[in-house]
Amino acid sequence: MNRKCVYLTEGECEEKLLKALKDKPSLIAPGKVKRFNAIQNELKTNNLVTFSPGSMVVIVFDTDKEITAHLKKNIELLNSRCKGVKVVTIAQVLNFEDEIVHSTDVAKAEELTKSKSIGDFKSAVNKMKESEFRHALERHHFDIEKLWKQTPPAAFGFVTQGVQDIIEKV
Repeated sequence: MNRKCVYLTEGECEEKLLKALKDKPSLIAPGKVKRFNAIQNELKTNNLVTFSPGSMVVIVFDTDKEITAHLKKNIELLNSRCKGVKVVTIAQVLNFEDEIVHSTDVAKAEELTKSKSIGDFKSAVNKMKESEFRHALERHHFDIEKLWKQTPPAAFGFVTQGVQDIIEKV
């Protein structure tokens, strides 16, 4: 994949996951990862200059709250104002820890880091280096083909799961 890629992701854990998946050997397309909550915030038009023609903007977001107005507006803005930019949406169903459970062999996300609670799990993930997180995922039989594959809730019916657009083909 030769396309310049920019990932816009909701939180610190998602940012860590994307960076870990870009670790060598890369499982996803290389690119910059920026924290931006597309569910709660609208892109500013002056931010659009960072998306050059031929690039791909990947929006990763949670679906635990069925609030879609800003997301719709962000997608429309990117599509209308950024000619030649491919917009890809990736819905986490329902949230980060649910995706970890779905794509590994753990029954609860806390098992990945041997944490006592979801808060401790997220804290542990955020403290890990990307390579450590990647190794933890691999120890628990992480399968990229299962990540971000679930159907989002009906309120998000206007988006498609674009994970195939970012998976690096080996």
